[in-house]
Amino acid sequence: MQVLGKVLIAFLPDDLGSALKFALLFIFIPIIFLTLIFAGPITAYEKVPLVSYEQVQMYVTTAEKVSESTKNSYSNGVEVDWKDLVAIDAVRFNQDFSKISRDEIEELAKMFIEITGYAEVKEGDNVVKYPIYRLRSVDEVMNMLNFNKKQKDKVKEFLSIDFSELLDLPDVTISNGWKPVENELKWPISGGYTITSGFGARIDPVYGGESYHSGIDIAVPLGTPVKAAADGEVVYAGWNDGYGLVIFIWHNNNLETRYAHLSKIAVNKGQIVKAGDVIGYVGSTGKSTGPHLHFEVRIGGKAVNPLDFFK
Repeated sequence: MQVLGKVLIAFLPDDLGSALKFALLFIFIPIIFLTLIFAGPITAYEKVPLVSYEQVQMYVTTAEKVSESTKNSYSNGVEVDWKDLVAIDAVRFNQDFSKISRDEIEELAKMFIEITGYAEVKEGDNVVKYPIYRLRSVDEVMNMLNFNKKQKDKVKEFLSIDFSELLDLPDVTISNGWKPVENELKWPISGGYTITSGFGARIDPVYGGESYHSGIDIAVPLGTPVKAAADGEVVYAGWNDGYGLVIFIWHNNNLETRYAHLSKIAVNKGQIVKAGDVIGYVGSTGKSTGPHLHFEVRIGGKAVNPLDFFK
């Protein structure tokens, strides 16, 4: 060890300027390089709760049920807002809504309710107590959950965005067990048919607010092979801003397909591919909140609904 230290010292420059250059070249740059290698895919931090339409309905119906339970002859009751529940659980469960049960949602909803007193009414020979309720604030409930400042700020950030459009049925007219009917195009993922975000208007999962989704998102595990939807020529394969690692393929009839957020690209620009050829692997690069394939179909440069090709 002492010998190694002497060797390193021997290579150190004498003047301060050269020493700083030496440190930058041989210490800081390698550290940054190694950090980028092991950091994994570049994933944008989401600005809106990543909850599905079906999960939203569970929050809505539970909030309505708990709210209704507070109404009686002497109390108009309180209204628990389903959006408050979603925002808190997005933080509480780190956006993994698959971990949440209806019972847990109901338990959270009941935390918003406080009995402040009773209206005592004589009914026949009995005195009946009717509870009077107060709606606790989001801050009060977060304190009851022992949220720290960072968690509280994130909940408030979610609530600053109007995500009520999550109530709208997504433009994904498929049911459980649906499989694509392959005609002009082949489905780009073998066995992966779960659509998490449809084509058209939606709430942006990263920045919030309404945005236009130019394709569909297919949820599959990281590293799943991605296949060309039709014969064609690879016209672009590489990094492209929000797309992350992406492949553009031109086909006949002025048709183009795009495959985005890949973890790895297996083709080169100018390469001719056949339908079903593996062209890359699913990732979460670019503007992404988790592993999935963003699949686009364009005709004459205009994005169209990919699902129209599989009905």
